[in-house]
Amino acid sequence: MPKVNSKKQPNETTKKQDEPLKKKRNSLTAAQKKEICLKKIASPFLKNKDLAKEYVVSEGMISDTLKAKDRWLAIDPESYQAGLKREKKVSFPNIEEALTIWVETALQAGLIITDNILSTKALGFAFLLKENKFKCSGGWVDNFKKRHNLRQYHIHGEAASAPLEDLDTMRENLRQTLKDYSPEDIFNCDETGLFWKMKPSRTISNGQVSGTKQSKDRVTVLLTCNVTGTEKLAPLFIHKYENPRAIKNINKKTLPVDYYWNQKSWMQVSIWNEYIKKLNTRMRRQDQNILLLVDNAPTHALYETTHLTNITIKHLLPNTTAHLQPCDQGIINSFKVRNIVDLNIIEHYYTLYFIYT
Repeated sequence: MPKVNSKKQPNETTKKQDEPLKKKRNSLTAAQKKEICLKKIASPFLKNKDLAKEYVVSEGMISDTLKAKDRWLAIDPESYQAGLKREKKVSFPNIEEALTIWVETALQAGLIITDNILSTKALGFAFLLKENKFKCSGGWVDNFKKRHNLRQYHIHGEAASAPLEDLDTMRENLRQTLKDYSPEDIFNCDETGLFWKMKPSRTISNGQVSGTKQSKDRVTVLLTCNVTGTEKLAPLFIHKYENPRAIKNINKKTLPVDYYWNQKSWMQVSIWNEYIKKLNTRMRRQDQNILLLVDNAPTHALYETTHLTNITIKHLLPNTTAHLQPCDQGIINSFKVRNIVDLNIIEHYYTLYFIYT
């Protein structure tokens, strides 16, 4: 009989168990590399092997990261590059560099930049650099914006036009003007446009929703109140029509707004003078002398025949209303988009609602 080998032949399972497990090679994102450099700066005696253990990478990777610390410390943690583990090779690096320098210069100069402008500039640089294969697709522009942390932003207000270096002096001068009045006698008024037919631009849906052209129909509302909020005057309301169908048979004097109209539903000098004379009459009856802060809009001019006995008007300097005018510090925004709990303001909203429904 043949001899039977008593030694067990190792099966495949045993071989796999005996073989040493291969370590999975981990990679670090740019944000993690910046974090490592910051930790090393904060704790110079922190050992590389401890960092390697914490991030589950080799000591060599930690060492290489720290050698290039200037590069990683310059990474913006909110940028697209911060989440990358490997830096992707940029196609057409010469065009990339030229466009990057142009964008930085344009941003410093306060120029408006759009996708079309980026595309046009990139094609212009491609022509100068004789990069004939460059097509500047929409994907290339999108990736360029991601690489350089560029996004679209809405341009709000006029704060950028304000002489910021003089704001402290302006605030102090305004304080000197206000000190002679009690807070109840300091008023501010400002207009705002209300696009009452415009629908929200966002919606909840289970699929793509096609939009429609938005209506540009608007009215103008002027809000006036004092510092303490104890006096919120009836809004001045400017419509496009003298007799809208919704209030055709309603006496406008019974509305909780001062109703005016013109073809563009804008504030006019004539409307402003009539409003300010009504306000002066009210203050004279209340035996109250007030200071009224207004912006320097041309429509806020007074006729030579308009004489005010109980109102002193203080015009704010050009381009400073975004910083100095109380109504621009959230009052108008609250009136338009927040839940109003004051009963008088709710009355005004109800009026607007019934006018247009």
